[in-house]
Amino acid sequence: MVAVGTYRNTTRRTLILDEVQAAEGHLTAGEIFERVRRRYPTIAYGTVYRSLHLLAQHGQIQELTFADQSSRFDKRADRHDHVHCLECGALVDVDVPVALVARHVAEEQSGFAIASHHTVFAGRCPDCGIRETNERRTEARLAAGNGKPPTTLGARGGQNR
Repeated sequence: MVAVGTYRNTTRRTLILDEVQAAEGHLTAGEIFERVRRRYPTIAYGTVYRSLHLLAQHGQIQELTFADQSSRFDKRADRHDHVHCLECGALVDVDVPVALVARHVAEEQSGFAIASHHTVFAGRCPDCGIRETNERRTEARLAAGNGKPPTTLGARGGQNR
């Protein structure tokens, strides 16, 4: 929810916002701090952390929180959804019109005047899927012995050729 009122725009906050907007992905506060520190070496981590939360409260950026990971910050403050990889933590923006329908259904069923919603689809990204497939193939080869494919035994216990 966007906070009402204004905040003082400082050089530091401008640098922080610039780094979030220049990012290709969704960065953590630590990653943003490292980027800002290259341009402003004396900046403190606490300043970056507080500024990110202030920028999110005022609708300049979006904060995405996950129970087992650090918050991520998104330059897109408009209403959109995300896909999150449960293995590597990748986070990707997606626009899913069906999520808007779900919001209206939730309003009708609950009587709430819903101000916002955030949809995060969780699963495995393509890279992690490929990596798991390759790991399974390697494990199967190793389980067969010495990295060679398993042999088939014939009816009399001999090997088929």
